[in-house]
Amino acid sequence: MCGIAGFVAPGLPADETAARLDRMLACIVHRGPDGAGTHVAPGLALGMRRLSIIDLDGGGQPVWNEDRTIGIVFNGEIYNYIELTAQLTAAGHVFRTHSDTEVLVHLYEQHDEAMFKKLRGMFAFALLDTRQNRLLVARDHFGQKPLYYTLADGRFAFASELKCLLTLPWVSRERDPEAFLDYVSWLSLPPPRTHFQHIHKLAAGSFLAVPLADVSAAQPRKFWSYALSAEPDLTALDPAIEALDATLRDSVQKHLRADVPVGVLLSSGLDSRTVAAYAQDHQPCGMQTFTVGFGGPDSETLGAAETAREIGSQHHTLELTSDDFLHNIERIAWHLDEPVGDPAAFAVLKVCELARQHVKVLLSGEGSDELFAGYDTRYLGMLATLKRSKTLRHCAPFLPQPDPAAAPSRWQRLASRAHTSAAAEALSLRLEGLPGDVRTPRGLTQDQLVRLHRRTHEFALAIRRPQRDTLSELLTVDLDWQLAESLLQKADKMSMGASIELRTPLLDLRVAELAARIPSALKLPPGGPGKFVLRHCLARKLNEPLNRPKRGFPVPLREWFTGPLRGPLEDALFAPNSAALAHLDGRLLRAAWDDFLSGAWDGARTLYSLWLYEIWSQKIADTPAA
Repeated sequence: MCGIAGFVAPGLPADETAARLDRMLACIVHRGPDGAGTHVAPGLALGMRRLSIIDLDGGGQPVWNEDRTIGIVFNGEIYNYIELTAQLTAAGHVFRTHSDTEVLVHLYEQHDEAMFKKLRGMFAFALLDTRQNRLLVARDHFGQKPLYYTLADGRFAFASELKCLLTLPWVSRERDPEAFLDYVSWLSLPPPRTHFQHIHKLAAGSFLAVPLADVSAAQPRKFWSYALSAEPDLTALDPAIEALDATLRDSVQKHLRADVPVGVLLSSGLDSRTVAAYAQDHQPCGMQTFTVGFGGPDSETLGAAETAREIGSQHHTLELTSDDFLHNIERIAWHLDEPVGDPAAFAVLKVCELARQHVKVLLSGEGSDELFAGYDTRYLGMLATLKRSKTLRHCAPFLPQPDPAAAPSRWQRLASRAHTSAAAEALSLRLEGLPGDVRTPRGLTQDQLVRLHRRTHEFALAIRRPQRDTLSELLTVDLDWQLAESLLQKADKMSMGASIELRTPLLDLRVAELAARIPSALKLPPGGPGKFVLRHCLARKLNEPLNRPKRGFPVPLREWFTGPLRGPLEDALFAPNSAALAHLDGRLLRAAWDDFLSGAWDGARTLYSLWLYEIWSQKIADTPAA
C-alpha cells in the first residue's frame, strides 16, 4: 500500500522536476510512512510513498523489468500475485523481488493492455514504458484506490490524492460551477468530475495511455465494467450458497496474504461478521478485531463484542463522543481531499487509528450491499415507485409537459413522473441531500431545482447501463457511483489517514463474477431481506438471524447537532464568509435549519455534508499553491 504521484512537464529542468515531485509526495507521507522512491528525468517525474506490507525489505519502488525499459509506481495489492509470479516465471520472466508490485511490470511485458484481465486486487499505478514512449495510468475494477489527474497546456499530472496536484503551480484551481449543486444533492460527485474544473477522477475500471511526446492525446478508456446482463445460472438457493461459500473462502484466504499482522474491522452487521468468520478459519489462533461505538442502545460495540466471543477473536473497542467528532472534523476534511457526505468517515478514521496500534492491515466488509442488494428498504421502495411510474408513462402522450419551475404539487409530480425516463427517475430517487422530500423541497431556489432536474437527466444518460432487470440496473448505478466515489473513497482515505491498509474481501473480482450469476430473487426476495443468499451462507458458520438489520457505525448526528455541536455547526453554516451561502439562499437554508431543529426534517447528513464543505473550502480548496 502506498501513495503515488508524478507528472509529465516537457521542458522543466531536472532539479525543478525533482523539487516539484518532492512537494507532491510530502502531501501523502501518511499513505506511506515507511519510505519513498522516485524516478526523475527532465520533464518527467514518478514517485511513491511506501507502506510496506509484502516483501518488507525488497519491495521498494519504482520497480523495473530486466532491462529497465518498463518501470512502475504502484498503490494497492495484487492478491493473486503468487499465482501470477509462477505463470510469468514459467514464461521466462526473471524476478528480483518477492513483491506483488513486480508482477505488474512483467505482466505488462507479457500482455500489454490485456494485463488487466489477469488481475485480482485493488490498485492505482503509473507504468512507464520507454519502448513505446508512454505512461500507462490505471485504477482498479471497483475504484478501491483513488487516482486523480489533470491534463492542460501540454502537461499531465496524476496523484493518489487531489491535494498533491494543487502543489503544482500550473494546475488550475478554477471551480466547476455545477459541482456544489451536484454534491449537496447526491453528497458525492460521479467520475470523472471533481469540484475543480480541470482536475478529474479516473473512473473505476479505467486507464489512460499517455504518449510522452503528446500528452494531449490521452483519453480515458474502460478495461472493465460490472455487467448483470447475462441470464443467471445459479437460480437455486443451495447451489448458490455452496458456490458463494467456496468463492468467499478463496477470496478471504488471498486477502490475508501479508508479511505483517492482519486484523478485521468489526461492526455488528452482516458484512463484517462474514469477513471475520471466514478470516478466523484461516487464522484460528491470532485474529484481532476492532470496533468503535458511540454509547447508547444503538452502539455497535455490544453486537461486535458478541461476534468476537462467537469466533474467539482478540477484540478491541473504542467509544467516541461529540468532542472527538469536533476535534477531528478538520482532519476528516483534509484526508478526504474532496467532500464526501458520509459521516461514517469519522468512525472509520478512529477505528483505524485504534487498529494501527496492533496491526498494519485490516479486512473490511465494503461492497456486498452493491453486489447482493443490501440496501433492502431503499431498493424495495425504489422498485415499487418505478413500477408505478412505468404505468404512468403510458399516459404521457395525453399529459402536458411538467414545468420544473412551477410550485410543487401532486399534479406536477405525476406529470413529471409520466414524462421522466426510468433512469432519470432512479437517479432522482437516489437524492440524499437537498432538496429532500419532493413534496416539500428545502434549501434550493426554483432556479436550482430546474438545474437539478436537468442534471438528473444528463447523469441518467451518462451513467445508466441496461441490465437484465430493474434491480440489476440499480445495483450497477450504485456500484459505479456511490460505491466507487463515496464508500470506497471514505474507506481508502480514512484508513490511509491512519497509515493502515484496508482490504475488502467481499469486493473481490471472483466474488463479483459469482454474484452476477445469482438472480435478483436470491439477492432481494419480495419483501426482503436484502443479501438473502449471503445471509444463508453466513448462517452455516455463525448464529446468524436472517432478519438482522443493516448497520455500519451509525453516528448519532441528530443528537449531537441539536445538542453539544449545535453552536459550532450553526456558526460555520451561517458565517458571513460561509462557502455554502455563496451557493445557497440564506433564507432557505435558515428555514431548513429550523425544520431540522424542530424535527420536521431529518437533515442531519445533509448538514454534516455542508459543514464538511465549509472546512474543505478553507483547508484545501482555497489554500495557495506551494
